[in-house]
Amino acid sequence: MSTLLYYLVIHRSRRLKSKQQEQGFALPLALGLGFVMVILGLSTMMIAQSDRISAFNRKEAGASLAIAEGGMARSLAQLTIPNNAVLLNRNYDTINPKTGKTYLGPDGMFNNGDEETSAIDEWTGYDPSSQPCHQSKGWGSPNFATTGAMGATGSYTLRAYRFNPQEQKGTLFVEASRDGKTTGVLITIAVKPDLEGFPGVVLHDPNPGSGGAVGVLALRGRQILGSKGNVYYYPPSSPDPSLTGSSAPGDSTRSEYLNAVFSSAVSDGASGDTVSGTLFACLLRPNIPDGIKGTNFGKITTSQTLNGVSATSPTLYQIEQIDLAGNDVLTIDTTNGPVVLDFVKNSAPKQSISLRDSAKILNIRTDGEPPRVGGLRLNLRGGEDTILLYDQTCIQNAFIWSARDEIQLLTSGPGCPGGQNTNIEGVVWVEDILSSKNAASNRDVNFIGEVGEPYDTIITPNATSGIAVPEDVSSLIDILKYVDWPARYRFGGVLQWQRVRL
Repeated sequence: MSTLLYYLVIHRSRRLKSKQQEQGFALPLALGLGFVMVILGLSTMMIAQSDRISAFNRKEAGASLAIAEGGMARSLAQLTIPNNAVLLNRNYDTINPKTGKTYLGPDGMFNNGDEETSAIDEWTGYDPSSQPCHQSKGWGSPNFATTGAMGATGSYTLRAYRFNPQEQKGTLFVEASRDGKTTGVLITIAVKPDLEGFPGVVLHDPNPGSGGAVGVLALRGRQILGSKGNVYYYPPSSPDPSLTGSSAPGDSTRSEYLNAVFSSAVSDGASGDTVSGTLFACLLRPNIPDGIKGTNFGKITTSQTLNGVSATSPTLYQIEQIDLAGNDVLTIDTTNGPVVLDFVKNSAPKQSISLRDSAKILNIRTDGEPPRVGGLRLNLRGGEDTILLYDQTCIQNAFIWSARDEIQLLTSGPGCPGGQNTNIEGVVWVEDILSSKNAASNRDVNFIGEVGEPYDTIITPNATSGIAVPEDVSSLIDILKYVDWPARYRFGGVLQWQRVRL
């Protein structure tokens, strides 16, 4: 009995101890489960609140994005109007207050390292409507509005526009705000000018209002070839200063305009219509800024080759004079990039470029691609920078800019490779173009237009070789912002669309 009693006592004791242990765990477990339920409840409430806040923020951000897109649409609509379309080849880039620099920079991209510390504004104050060649268009002054309101609390602002002439595209950035929420839209669009009437040959007055009648075009039967061979001349320096319009081949007024550029059959020995393009009796004023000078090659008197070395920026060379004769050729290889020859004051006044016999200045490429007229640029900025072409010489595939002097076509026949009746193939913006006479009886030209100055009376019988303007002038789109030519720019499809969070 004692053994059984001992067993029962021990067993009961163990059951009581186990029950007490279970009771000891139950209370903490219940408290823990309760705490977890509270946390889950609070988390559910916080998630629900966060979802409501996120939904509100998404709604507000969506509203501001819609305003930005609406502002972009309004901006593009304004740029379709001709008086505002003239801004499409100019830059406008304001300062971002968060960075202290422009929004885009020249490459048209955010935060790409090329942003400027000063605002770029080529829009404000730009008004070409009073210029002679613009007046015939009747486009009026630009009136682009960079800001606008949308709804009760929304507004947008065009912060930046950048034009890339090489790639012919423009990038716009519009910022919008609504109830303190801001966002932006960045788009890149294709931008191209309407090149009808492109200024292939420009005769300009470098000193308007000075009293000197300069800017004479004396073709005397020389040809200007190509559909882009449009001529802009200075009416007061012509035999008929009353002309103020334009005349295309076949127009009833054509003989009057040919007479005004010294290329009439009666007075100048011309045979038929010598100009393939339109003659415009209105003054253009190119003003191409002076750039950085490169390596000085001094005077070039023998054959040699200069190379372009960069596809992204022109290779710059300083030249004092080019004086070639015989079969000498100055070859400019633009395969790897464009070249600019910037002429500086030289020791041979009035002869910055002189070519005799069969000498040539040629723009070439060795990669199978045709040379482009914008690939070689001859910048003559001084007061004694005459280009003299004799015999059967040639300047080919070049843009010629002479700020204060002339070209004298004294050649006896064509000299450019390719078989055209030309001594110059390219785009020519100069003060005067003077040609030798076909016969002694043809009109003389006082090319300076001042009393006591000599007449240009050189005679080269039967000479008709002249200038051919290439069909593709797209490589010169960048210089159109430096001349008051009424270019009508148009934009095409959207190349890129990007939302920008501010």
